[in-house]
Parts: sequence; C-alpha cells; structure tokens
Amino acid sequence: MKVLITGATGLVGSQIAQLYISKGHTVHYLTTRSSAIKKEENYKGFLWDLNKMSIDTSCLDGVDTIIHLAGASVFQRWTQKAKESIMSSRVDSTQLLVNLLKENDHKVEQVITASAIGIYPDDQDAEAFKENDIPPYANNYLAEVCIAWENVAQQFKETGAQLAIVRIGIVLAAKGGALEQMAQPVKFYAGAGFGNGKMWQSWVAIDDLAGIFYHISDHRLEGVYNGVAPHPVRNRPMMKAIGEVMGKPVFLPNVPEFIMKLMLGEMAAVVLSSQHVSSSRIEEAGYQFQYPQLKIALEKYL
Repeated sequence: MKVLITGATGLVGSQIAQLYISKGHTVHYLTTRSSAIKKEENYKGFLWDLNKMSIDTSCLDGVDTIIHLAGASVFQRWTQKAKESIMSSRVDSTQLLVNLLKENDHKVEQVITASAIGIYPDDQDAEAFKENDIPPYANNYLAEVCIAWENVAQQFKETGAQLAIVRIGIVLAAKGGALEQMAQPVKFYAGAGFGNGKMWQSWVAIDDLAGIFYHISDHRLEGVYNGVAPHPVRNRPMMKAIGEVMGKPVFLPNVPEFIMKLMLGEMAAVVLSSQHVSSSRIEEAGYQFQYPQLKIALEKYL
C-alpha cells in the first residue's frame, strides 16, 4: 500500500505514518515547509500551499490511499481570525485534494478523512450516539466546522475513490494532546473537574485511533465511523482516574463553568461539551481495541 497523509507531522498523523511504515507500506506526506521535506525510501514529503491552492501533483505517484487529517488546532482562543483559520484549513485543504484527484490521473482507491465527535449534540443524558443518529447536529461553531468539512469530503465520491470519515474523540497520548493538558494540574495537586463534572468524555487511545485508520484502509471500508473507545466516562471520574494512575489525589472542587468561559472564551465549548459516542460500528467491522478501558490507556501513556 502507498498512502498519502496530510497532517503527517501532527500528533495523530505521525502515529498513523509510523504504523503504515512499520507494516511495510510507503508514506507520502504533504507539508507547507521545504525544510520539512524528506526523501527516504518509504517516507517522502511534497509541498502544498493552501493560500495559493497549489500542490505538487507528484505526491500522487503510485498512491492508492489518502488519509486527510490536516487542520489548524481548535485549542486556541477563538478570535474571529482563529475561527476563520480553523474552518478554512479544513475546508480548503479538502477541496484542494478533491481538485487534485479530479484534475489528474490517479490510482487512488480510497480517501479517509478526519472529522470530530463535536458534530454530535451536547447532551449529558443522551444514549451513546451512533453514526446515523444525526442530524440534529450540535448547535455550535465546532459542529459547523465538522459539517462543512464532511460536506466538502463528499466530493471525493465523484473522483472514483471510496470515502470513509472518522469522527475523532478525545485523543490520549503520552506526549501532546488532551491527556498531557489534563495531567499537568493533577501533577501539582491542582486537578479538578470542569463545570458540573458530568460531561461525557468519549476518548480514544492514540494507538487505537491509528489502528482504526489502518483497519478502514486495509479492509476498504466506506462510510462514517466514530474514532472512540468502547467505554466513555464522565469528566470528574476521568480526572480522578488520572489522579489514581499518577498517585495524586483529585480533591479540589470542579472549576465552575463561568470561570472556564472567562479563561477560554468561546473555545471553552471544547472542554465543557458532552458527547456520549458509540464505537459499535467500527467494532462490528472487525476492529479490536488494544485499550478499550480508560485505566489501561492511562497506565500506558502516563
């Protein structure tokens, strides 16, 4: 298999790239920086520029699978400029890839693009959402981004490639990402829940997330899949579990919602929203989780 990955140097993309290479496949990746280009036998970089909507078409040479992860981080203060960047980096990059396939001969059989579980309604009492349970969508900016991203991705079906979408949950990893941010205050005995602490946290171990992408490509699966582990937990119990694994008690009262909004602005929605999401579809498609339980994942990464 020869795979083209966008966002290959990020937290999730680098893990996915390593997995494909470890299984003997070749990875092409797109970057905006000439200094980041490598030309190894099984790991080769190519330039693209979203501002100019340009791309090195040779990135497609021999490629049969595209994994599209690129997008500006949502973990920043949501100024108007930041919100425009978060949206355009996803929509424009997806459109550029669609154009690439439409305008060039290619051998791409499948495109797998990322989305996020933020598309689901913010509901602390809902049963676990499955892929076909929406609409209705969440009524917030992050859902708008996911909807726009997925809508543009539908154009890949016009290029002769199969399309799969992975709605990613809270990614747990040893370095970087949500877990590092949550563990930091716990380390200094300042760990606490957020808001009422009852928000569902649909998490996934980064090894399993990479495995889900690989499983989808290896079995040429189509459609939407939730990239979450089988056993989501609520916010306060998650913080307590982090404390237990680190040997640090989490005893402080939860940080009130209004404080979170003062600190983070509109971006507080990322940490205060509740999405109870099911992993049943990817399991029914044959994927077996390495880290189905939170404590197993925490012991691995902490």
